[in-house]
Amino acid sequence: MKQDPLAVFLALVAAAPQRLVASTTDEALAAHVADALGTVPLIAEESGPLVDVGTGAGFPGVPLLLARPDLQGTLLDSRAKRCLHLEQVVQETGLADRVRVVNLRAEEHAAAGGRDHYGIAVARALAPPPIAIELCLPLLRPGGVCILHSGAVDRAALEFAAGQLGGEVEQVLPVPGFDARTQVVIRKVGPTPAGFPRKVGAAVKEPLVRGGD
Repeated sequence: MKQDPLAVFLALVAAAPQRLVASTTDEALAAHVADALGTVPLIAEESGPLVDVGTGAGFPGVPLLLARPDLQGTLLDSRAKRCLHLEQVVQETGLADRVRVVNLRAEEHAAAGGRDHYGIAVARALAPPPIAIELCLPLLRPGGVCILHSGAVDRAALEFAAGQLGGEVEQVLPVPGFDARTQVVIRKVGPTPAGFPRKVGAAVKEPLVRGGD
């Protein structure tokens, strides 16, 4: 009997020799999945490919790509050990024919062919939202959508950062069942200026907006 791909993914997260999530209890992993799949309605009308920026263990990208078998995807992470885990995940969950693992920083990926390539970008716990916007929006083509999984946010800071990168904040949505969790929906409405993203690390060291979490 064929195993459920999502169950295979969660077993790989739990069994990884490196710590990929804070807790690997069934309840904690189920919460990660619920958080990820809460994005499905937000991208129901969107076309790919999808990039999960700073995917880590594979959240939210792997559950989303399993839920949307029509999408091509990229799991992007700067840590080589995590990418080894992700390579195993895509092989053992049947995603290898449409999902690739890229071991680069977001800034490097934008410079190496990822710029303006994607229709959907997702990120969870990547960085404070204004920084995450700078890392994600250059990867989107105009018309694409970015979904940030975040805590409480400053909408004015989001709107300023998005505007600098060719984006527009569409929605800031509370996540049911979570305290102070939000999903931020940003549409790329125009081209990202040529100077973005800045060199590796600049968005963190010199954020476009101070604070804004």
